[in-house]
Amino acid sequence: MSFHHLDHYAQVESPITRRSPTVRLLVTVVLAVGAALLPLGAWPQIATLGAIVLGLAALARVRPADFLRRLAVPLAFVGVVSVGLLVLAPGQTVLALGPVAVTDAGLLRFGSAIGRAAVALGAAVLLVSTTRFTELLEALRSLRLPATVTAALGLAYRFLYLLTDEVERLRRAARSRNAAAGSAPRRWLLVGIAATALQRSFDRSERVHHAMLGRGFTGRLPSLRPAPSAGHPRLEVAAALLLVVVILASARL
Repeated sequence: MSFHHLDHYAQVESPITRRSPTVRLLVTVVLAVGAALLPLGAWPQIATLGAIVLGLAALARVRPADFLRRLAVPLAFVGVVSVGLLVLAPGQTVLALGPVAVTDAGLLRFGSAIGRAAVALGAAVLLVSTTRFTELLEALRSLRLPATVTAALGLAYRFLYLLTDEVERLRRAARSRNAAAGSAPRRWLLVGIAATALQRSFDRSERVHHAMLGRGFTGRLPSLRPAPSAGHPRLEVAAALLLVVVILASARL
């Protein structure tokens, strides 16, 4: 399989991986929501939440280079999407670039958006780095997410491997035959590869569906018995929620 896993650190023994996947998921949601609720310019509180995320990453023994590399791409996307705030927000001009003027209110909004996004995305990166996808599905089931949704997510995750390998085999076959030497033929080749892979995926999904029904599939994917977790889940989630509430209250004062 050529598909790259994201949960490399789920195998690493640490205080984070010993916690229940449900606790990890809920704490991630609490941190992300807390960051989103912070007012503009709450720099000490944003820095505090960021320090909490970095501290959790250190406890999980995630290498800083890996953490920053995984965070860089989604955070750069947020920065590109939010760059319009620099010039669209009315305020006093700080920097003039020809007809475009960067305002102080724009800098405030842009910086707050980047800071809040960094906290939320950092928590999400830590979650997917230390939690297997099957554990995330178990956490979603324990939170009463509909069985249809969790089953669809589980099947989609499994099919990513098959689809990625299918596309890689088609590309390898095309390269071995020196197909599409020019740029225009290469684009048509990629379209053909995508169409073929999609058609094969539909055919495989039909075969898998009939095989599942023949084996008594009832709409819920079977799961492995969850591993025992350390700590007290309710107390840990309550402590995280209380900490975020205190940080939010301090930002409102």
